[in-house]
Amino acid sequence: MLQKSNEVALVEAIKKIPLLNGISPSRIRVLISLCEGRTLQPGGVLCTAGGISDELYILLVGELGVFTADDLQVASLKAVSALGVGAITGQPRLAALKALKPSRVLVLRKIQLDRFFRADPPSCSRIYRNFIHILSEKVNNDNVRLRDLQGEQEQYHSRLAILQRQLKVHQQRLHFTLEFISRRGFLDYAQARAQVDAQRPAARVLAVASDPQQHQELREALTGFEVIEAEQGDQALAAVKEALPDLVLITLSLPGMDGVALLEQLRAHQPQLPVVVLVGEGEAEAVEGKGFDGVVGQPFEAGALRSVVVGLLERAGLA
Repeated sequence: MLQKSNEVALVEAIKKIPLLNGISPSRIRVLISLCEGRTLQPGGVLCTAGGISDELYILLVGELGVFTADDLQVASLKAVSALGVGAITGQPRLAALKALKPSRVLVLRKIQLDRFFRADPPSCSRIYRNFIHILSEKVNNDNVRLRDLQGEQEQYHSRLAILQRQLKVHQQRLHFTLEFISRRGFLDYAQARAQVDAQRPAARVLAVASDPQQHQELREALTGFEVIEAEQGDQALAAVKEALPDLVLITLSLPGMDGVALLEQLRAHQPQLPVVVLVGEGEAEAVEGKGFDGVVGQPFEAGALRSVVVGLLERAGLA
């Protein structure tokens, strides 16, 4: 049994949850009496995505993460809050809930919630009105965000059109300059173009490997490219933001975050960035169908690796 002071504090905290706004303390005590307590350690799963919504959760202490079916965290929730409104609507769970910190949760099963509603129609009506109000606010906020995104998209397209026009002007100037040089007899057109291309900065490749020997081999194979290095996934993500590489070359085995997990993070932030994976014996099946732009076996031949890298860079207009 809860001590009287603890019970009062718990009721006051739960009253602040928007879904239970306006419900009397006595009815909240009834709801609490129908709940079971559940304790989760970090990483503990409260519910999985895709299942039947047969429980309503009240997070009392801690923090929960909201994860998609692909195990990508999209939000976090802190106490005190109500979760799992599918127990009211009947909608299947769209996301999983996992503990990010030690957490304490009250669990109200749908069968108990339905009995509470049947026994107390005024509270049932109030909760449904609260739910409709919450949904209305969410729709309004989403509409505002959508308008903001549409405005940002229009600005992006406008800026892109300006850059495309500027690029066209620069290309025309380069063409006229090369023709002028060739007409004056200093160099023929092909030689002049080769001289200009030689001044272009080398393509930048981010090599992600935990073994220093692998880094050495990659630097030797990629002579002529600007090679930057990272030893694990979080370093690679930071390097992508800071160094803006043209291509990422990763090994499948990495500490903390393997190559497949790193690819997922890269796709979330830089979906157009070419990513090549190096696989050892028996690792090819692990990357099949994962969406890598290129797969190179180890040990690799320098020429074969360069061919894959150059081909992807040419496709992206960077080589």
